[in-house]
Amino acid sequence: MKDRLARREQLFLEKVRMDIFEQAASPYQALLREARCEYGDIESGVRKDGVEATLHHLFRAGVYLTIDELKGRKLVRRGQTEIDVQPEMLQAPRASYHMPASSGGSRSAGTPVMIDLSFIRACASNAALYFDSRGGHHWRKASWESPGSGLRFRTAVYAGFGDPPAASFSFFDPNSDRIPAYFRWNLRAMAWSSPLSGRPVPWPVHAPLADPAPLAHWLRDTLRAGETPHIFTFPGAAVTLCRWAVEHDVDIAGSRFTISGEPITAARIASIQAAGGVPIPRYGTMEVGAIGYGCEHGEHPDDLHLVSDMHAMVQSGVDGEAAGLPEKALLITGLHPQSPFVMLNVSMGDQADMSERSCGCGLEAAGWTTHLWNIRSYEKLTGGGVTFEAGEVIPVIEQTLPARFGGAPTDYQLFEAERADGTPLLHLRVAPRLGELNNDEIAETFLSAFAAKSASAAMMVDRWRDSETLQVERKAPAVTKAGKINFLHVDPPARPN
Repeated sequence: MKDRLARREQLFLEKVRMDIFEQAASPYQALLREARCEYGDIESGVRKDGVEATLHHLFRAGVYLTIDELKGRKLVRRGQTEIDVQPEMLQAPRASYHMPASSGGSRSAGTPVMIDLSFIRACASNAALYFDSRGGHHWRKASWESPGSGLRFRTAVYAGFGDPPAASFSFFDPNSDRIPAYFRWNLRAMAWSSPLSGRPVPWPVHAPLADPAPLAHWLRDTLRAGETPHIFTFPGAAVTLCRWAVEHDVDIAGSRFTISGEPITAARIASIQAAGGVPIPRYGTMEVGAIGYGCEHGEHPDDLHLVSDMHAMVQSGVDGEAAGLPEKALLITGLHPQSPFVMLNVSMGDQADMSERSCGCGLEAAGWTTHLWNIRSYEKLTGGGVTFEAGEVIPVIEQTLPARFGGAPTDYQLFEAERADGTPLLHLRVAPRLGELNNDEIAETFLSAFAAKSASAAMMVDRWRDSETLQVERKAPAVTKAGKINFLHVDPPARPN
């Protein structure tokens, strides 16, 4: 990691030269031509002002991609240049295809992601640093999520240092038809082949959100054996588990929870702590791996250290308006040679506060000094570990619901919230002016529109049904200060007292 930090500018310039300027089909080449920017301009900018200042300059010149452009849902238009970007055009030319994975799990099998073993090793070294900074090199590691690409990737990362994963838990029965066949066969292949490597992968134990007893008992038994259990899961799932443990008098105090994939709020942190759990925030995506790990001396519920040896990050700032981005939109650039995708000022649909500050924790001492907090999506919905992006939600809001129940697109709005204990909620607001309607029918219409996409989407929608995440409320959609009614409304994080 220290070597990557020391060579950070070199890694960035090599990425630009070898993965963009030497690749005739790279969409970034067209953006750079439109910006009248050559490699020498970027090199001199980095030598003079650094990586981040150069990225700011490129963004202002139009060299960036929004999430809709990245996913191929919207044409890239900059000046006289128009590009139809498809995700496969951005796959890293220096990455080998060692592990099958995919992004965008709510759309069939998603976009194929090249996972190179050298990239996994880099992610494993950073995960080891994160664990070591908290004295957790030999924690008993496990995960609680749905079978899929994330579980396979995490298993490989955790097996790359310390002890291999000790257990695995699934929201769904791993043998159930609710799980797509390709996920089931990947699980079986790992279970059959991994003993040959000396790193046997545990078969997932079914622990549904409605009854997480198997996981709670594993945590309790591991603690009784004098060891420290660690679970990777979603914040809402962690809250559900901790609430269940308290209600059933199962002592899990001392368990560690790395939580990711949903907003991390003060209420969710408090609910985990009420059961004696230790929550640790994380931020990442399948496209780029871990982006940030939790600060041990964090000043906010989701205070993270940017993994700056693997990524460069800038915000759109006041120039974001012209690109349709909020001021605090995050633009990520990958630095590792074998990152799955070539990412140059790419918005993944998230925004956050960001600054440099000294905190005195082990991650700062190792060289990660940039902090991120108040991380929220402005183009995606997350709840119960399910993510739907704007391009998928808007047709349901604007077409499906009005066609079935009447009214206009502005009569419907999704509103992210949470219960008092921190478990996630998603309100589907429906304007009262539409008259008497059946709320259950509205909710089912909304969910069915996604479940019909694929077996993978149906599995994730089932998770929302199991956890009763979606609720319909008859209330007028919220209006912004500018008078807009957005399809998705997210309240800003509450300021700490």
